[in-house]
This record gives sequence, structure tokens and C-alpha cells, in this order.
Amino acid sequence: MKISTVDIFRFDLPLNPPFTHASSGTITHLKEVYVKISTECGATGWSEVRGNCEYVTGDTPERVAAVLEHRIAPYLLGKNPMQRNALVKGIEGLIEGNSAAKAAIDIALLDLAGKHLGVPAAMLLGGIVQSSFASDATIAFGSVDQAINEARRYLDAGFRIIKVRVGRDRPGDLARVAAARATIEEYGLQNEVLFCVDANQGWSVKEAALRIKQYEPLGVEWIEQPVPAADIAGLKLLKHASAIPIVADESCKSVSDVAAIAAERAADILHLKIVKAGSLAALQQMMGIADAFNLPVMLGQMDEGRLATAALLHAAAASHAKYFEVWGFQRVRAEDDPASDLKVEGGKVYLPEGPGLGVEVDESRLVKIASVSNNGVA
Repeated sequence: MKISTVDIFRFDLPLNPPFTHASSGTITHLKEVYVKISTECGATGWSEVRGNCEYVTGDTPERVAAVLEHRIAPYLLGKNPMQRNALVKGIEGLIEGNSAAKAAIDIALLDLAGKHLGVPAAMLLGGIVQSSFASDATIAFGSVDQAINEARRYLDAGFRIIKVRVGRDRPGDLARVAAARATIEEYGLQNEVLFCVDANQGWSVKEAALRIKQYEPLGVEWIEQPVPAADIAGLKLLKHASAIPIVADESCKSVSDVAAIAAERAADILHLKIVKAGSLAALQQMMGIADAFNLPVMLGQMDEGRLATAALLHAAAASHAKYFEVWGFQRVRAEDDPASDLKVEGGKVYLPEGPGLGVEVDESRLVKIASVSNNGVA
């Protein structure tokens, strides 16, 4: 079996509602890149990655698509898609960085292999350890009343990990966090809900130290990415000075990043994502390092569509991760997503059933921007 065609598509997923955080600004659409890998015998595999995540990976939809079309897809033609590890290693040697484009290929290869063998993708990652995932739900920037309403909606839906976006305006942030905490107490769930804040690199070390002190009386149980991604020294200083655990997210962009954070004891929890890792193999290496240092792991994603979420769910199913952020796709209405829906119930997201990723894609809704085959680029 050999790869005969790599098709690249674009599709924008409208967010309802849009979101804002300290790094991204306001995002109204997820600008997704989809990949379909086909073989001469008819086997196919699909993937989706977020294109507009410049604030984390440096990628844009145009960059992801161009790298796929001109560098990675030609390399894949004629190769055996079942040799995922060899292909991923070859792509790593082909081009530096470009983690989203690399992840798109690895996910599509995994989907193809699972479909070809008739097994869920998680079985090819070591087997299914867990099949439902209690996800966090995020309260976006907005007014105090909006924070209260979002907290109520999440609590009513069964979510028991609530995270508030902070990092832009200190007085407003404190009021929103206090309001969300009061809402949790109003429900009598203060002993059941894990209550967190995420600064998305929004503070300097000095600002973070001052603001963390402000959050301590509000029952905040972790602070995510308080300082810029590259400031591992600042992360470490806060980790050892803070009474609240520190989570590293944007700082965990590679296996070497995770190794450095673990060795320096610069964080209490690591938030890992496929689009940052660049491949499932790299993600599993990151989790292995975390496990060796007894560091809990949260597996998450950028806000993405259902196909990308399914890929993360299969990685999560084969892991021993403790926390999960797999809810963001719900900001996209099911009818606006070209991929089939996922099951969410009681604050948990469930692993899709069926071979491969277990998600179907309506190709007719996508915009094809390139098709790379042995006959050339169309």
C-alpha cells in the first residue's frame, strides 16, 4: 500500500460566541486546515488542525497549507502510510518547526491506519485506558454578569473544572474570578469543583506575583501560564514562591521544553497539546517525561473543530493523563462543522466509536486548495 494523493482543504468554523484571551485577542472564526491522505488501494485518512494560532505556534492557515503542499506532501508520495513513525521522523528531518502541519500529517496517517485495520486509533497508540474525559470549561473575558451566567451554564451542564481567563485588566479580572467563585459556592459545589485561572502569558513575573496573592483568598486552585512562554526562570520562581500550583502551557512547545521544565521543577502541572508537539509520538514522549518526574498532565487543544478534538480524545484514551481540556469545539455549532458530532454528557466528552478517529467528514463542504499526487499538483 502506497500513498497516492494528499489533498489539502480550508474551512472556517464560526465561533458562537467568539472568545478573547490575553495572547490571542478576539477570535471570531477558527481557520482550519484539513488534510486527506489517500492510497492507491482506496484507504483514506483525515485530519484537522487550527491554522490561526500564531500566538502559540507561530502558524497561520496560509503557512500551514503552503508547507503541506510544497514540502511535506511531495515527500509522502509513494510511501507506505502504515510506517507512521518512520514518516514522522523523515518529516522532522525535512523541515524545522511547523508543528501544526506536521501534526496534520501524523493525525491523518493514524486515522488511515485505524480505518485500514478496522480498529479505533487509540488501539494503535497503546490501547484504550479511558473512554470518557471530564473536561474543563472556560469563562471568557467579559462582564461580571457574563462570568456568572457562564459559570451557571457550565455547572448546570455538569462541568466540575471551571477556568477563568485573566491577564488583561486586573480589577476586572478579580471581580470576574470572585463572581465565578461565589457562583460555585451558591451551588454548594465548592468541594467538588476544581477552580482555576489562565493568564495566557499575560503578566510579567512581578505582576504575576502580586496578582497570585490576590487570587489566594478566592479559592483558586491553579494558575495557568502566568508569564511569557520563554520565561522558564520566571515560571520556576513563581512555582516555588506561590501557594497556588503553577501550570505550564505555552511554555511546553517541544519535547526539549518539557524536559527543561521538568528538570528545573519550573511547574506543578504540564498542559500538552498535539498541535504544539507536532506528532503523537512527540506527545507521548512529553507525557513520558512528565511521568518520570511525577508531574501531572493536562491534555488539551486549541479551540478546534470536532475532527481535531477526536484526535486528541484518542491520544487521551491511550494515556494516563489526569486532566483534560477537550470542550472548545462546543463553541462551534454542530451544523457549522463539516465533521460529525461528538458526545458530551455530564461535563464529560466521550471517545468516538468506530475505526480510525471515529469521525466522518463531509468533504463537499470543504474548500480544496491543493491536491498533490504522482500526477503533479492540482
